[in-house]
Amino acid sequence: MEMNQVVTEDRTSAVRGGHTIRRSRWLAITGLMSALALLGNYVLVGLPNVEMGSSILFVTAYIFGFYMAMWCTLIMSTIYGMFNPWGGLVPQIWISQVIGWLFVGAAGAIMGRNGAARQGTRTSPIEFGLVGAITTLFFDLVTDLGYSWAIGVPYYVALALGLPFMVVHVVSNFLIFLLVVPVISRAIEQTFGEVIWGTTIKDTTSLGEG
Repeated sequence: MEMNQVVTEDRTSAVRGGHTIRRSRWLAITGLMSALALLGNYVLVGLPNVEMGSSILFVTAYIFGFYMAMWCTLIMSTIYGMFNPWGGLVPQIWISQVIGWLFVGAAGAIMGRNGAARQGTRTSPIEFGLVGAITTLFFDLVTDLGYSWAIGVPYYVALALGLPFMVVHVVSNFLIFLLVVPVISRAIEQTFGEVIWGTTIKDTTSLGEG
């Protein structure tokens, strides 16, 4: 029983296919995915409204669940908000961005659970692309609300001013989710799956029976 308790305490709630992640690995992966999401926002900063941070957060939720994606969102958004090349942190806009990114993470977590429930059937790239476009549209609608709140202009004015950038963001994320997300998620699961995921829950329980 003592061994079972030790193993259980060293694991988080992240579960996939009957496997769990050790807490130390969970923390390390959370830090790594947060850094990748932050890098994804910076690497294409020269192209307005073209970014890969959202896709990294989506992949995080898709593979590891919403809880990890939530922490990655808070870490990434706080650092990016303080060191944003487009301007300083504006609380109203920051709050709206966090809400938008959490929505992206929620969509990824739902798709991840549904994919696992389909007994190994892969999510098609077009599904990723469409979800990417829809979640990006929601993100932009919410952040436009944040801009409206921060600047003090009517929401429809903020929408009109941001429409060209919204179109670029939605189209670019459709392509990124279509082409990049399947590659990243497959690489993590196939290449690093055995390293990341620990013993099955059933095996973990059996350790304490002896």
